[in-house]
Amino acid sequence: MPEAVLETPQSTPESLGWRAGLPDDLKQNEAFTGFKTVGEFGKHYLEVSKKATELEGKLADYVPKLPDDATDEERQLYYDALGRPEQSSEYEFDGEDKNAPEWTNYWKAQFHSMGLTKDQAKHLSSQWNQQMQKMVEAHNASIRSEMEKAEQKLRSEMGDKYDANVELAKRMTQKHLGTEFDKVFANESAEAKFNTIRLLLKVAALTGEDRSPVGGQSQTPKQVSFIAYDKSPAPPRR
Repeated sequence: MPEAVLETPQSTPESLGWRAGLPDDLKQNEAFTGFKTVGEFGKHYLEVSKKATELEGKLADYVPKLPDDATDEERQLYYDALGRPEQSSEYEFDGEDKNAPEWTNYWKAQFHSMGLTKDQAKHLSSQWNQQMQKMVEAHNASIRSEMEKAEQKLRSEMGDKYDANVELAKRMTQKHLGTEFDKVFANESAEAKFNTIRLLLKVAALTGEDRSPVGGQSQTPKQVSFIAYDKSPAPPRR
C-alpha cells in the first residue's frame, strides 16, 4: 500500500496579508510572520531603532575586554583606549623633583608599560612614597633607640668619667686612625660602637694615653655623646 504524502498548504496572497508584498525569500521569515499588519511591524521597528540608538550612545566610549591571548599591538591599543598618556614623560608625581631622575624615569616607564592612566600612576607613586617614608622612620627610630640604650649602658659603667672618656676616645681615633675611621664607625651597629669605645679606652690605658683632655678644666664640661645618631634618608638595609 503506497505511503501517504502530506502536502504543504500553499500560501495565498490572502493568507500572507501584508507580507504578500515582500520578496519571496522573506514572506515566511519569522522576523515578519509575528506581525499581522504593516502597522504592527512599523511600531516594532521604531521601538527597536530607538533602543539601538540609545545603546550606540552608551557604547561610544566602551572599551572591550582584552583577551588573554592578546598581541602586544592589541595590548598597547587597549591601554591607550583606557586613557594611558602617549608618553611616559607625561606622568606627574608629587615631589618627583626631590628624587633622582633615573629613579623617577624608571617608574614612569614601568607605569606606562602597565597601561596606567596619569591619575592611577600618581596615586600609586604617592602610596609608594608614604610606605617608604614609614619604613625609613621606623628604621631611624630603631637605630636611635639602640644608640640611646648603648649610651646609657656606657654611662652606667663609667659614671662621672663618661664625658672625659668620650673625649679620650675621640682623641685616640683622630691621632691614630684619622678621620676615615669616623665614616666606618658611623655605619656600625650600636653594639659594635659600644664595644669599640670600650676597646679604645682599654688600649688608651695600656699605652698611657688615658689622661682625660678635660680633666684640668675648671668648668663643668658639656655633656657629649660619642655614639652619634644621624638620620638617614635611605631605606633600611637588609
